[in-house]
Amino acid sequence: MIAVLLAGYAVLVGFGLPHRLSEASWASRAPRLAISTWLAAATSVACAALLAAAVLIVPAHVLGDSLVLLVQGCGWSGHGLPALPWTVPRAVGIAAMIGMTLRLGYAAARVVGAQRRLRARHRRDVRLAGRFHPTLDVFVLDHAHPSAFCLPGRGGTVVLTAGALRTLPPAELAAVIAHERTHLDRRHHHLLTCAAVLDRAFPLVPVFGETHRELRRLVELAADDGATRNCAPQTVARAVLRLAAPPTTSALGMGSTAVRQRVQRLLTARTPLHRSAVVARALLVAALLLLPAAVLTLPALSDAAHHCD
Repeated sequence: MIAVLLAGYAVLVGFGLPHRLSEASWASRAPRLAISTWLAAATSVACAALLAAAVLIVPAHVLGDSLVLLVQGCGWSGHGLPALPWTVPRAVGIAAMIGMTLRLGYAAARVVGAQRRLRARHRRDVRLAGRFHPTLDVFVLDHAHPSAFCLPGRGGTVVLTAGALRTLPPAELAAVIAHERTHLDRRHHHLLTCAAVLDRAFPLVPVFGETHRELRRLVELAADDGATRNCAPQTVARAVLRLAAPPTTSALGMGSTAVRQRVQRLLTARTPLHRSAVVARALLVAALLLLPAAVLTLPALSDAAHHCD
């Protein structure tokens, strides 16, 4: 019964939530909260699917008791794993667990490996063909087309082209650099990597693909907001337009994603989300993260006093 509930929850959230969430108008007003919501939804579906398989292998009350014991920290004596006879549901659970684990591992190896190789190549090219600009603390590539991007990694690197230095006035140049440093400071590349891994591992589950696509847009909105902390929104919008170009690399670029929406957003007065709306969406994030585990632990919590006798 618990396995069916978890599997049903994973299907409901994995297939039903993406459409509603992608149409939510509040996301562009609070991109960081929207990022958290998308990541929580994807994480919740993955955890629910894994727990559904685990419940087929190990009885639900054993898993629930184990989680409660882990939180209580009151010892494991007297709570050993019971003998588990071979059954068809258990075989299905083992096969599902192995399959999901292997797909996640393979996807992580391919995505992370490809990103590391690409970033290493870009970093090598920047070191060889670029020059360090000590005043701006950026690397400059001798290229006529105005462009800017960041290369995550040890220390992080902001890269500008010579065309960007010639084209951008000082205020817009500062906005561009602030945008890229926001990407680095908030580790947006890690968020995109996690989303890419889930999307590659389970491409038929809508929530994973939508999370990956939406995060690419939302991190740009969040970085724009980071730039507006020290620069006028109009200045950031002009910089976005000057650098508008199709993405040429996997790096996080200033003018490569959702340009029209970003410019309109920066030039339009936005009313922040009301505190009650923020609280409601924060509770949704918490519910998405906690519900899969709660299905297992709530029955065990009813007998919590027994665990620490």
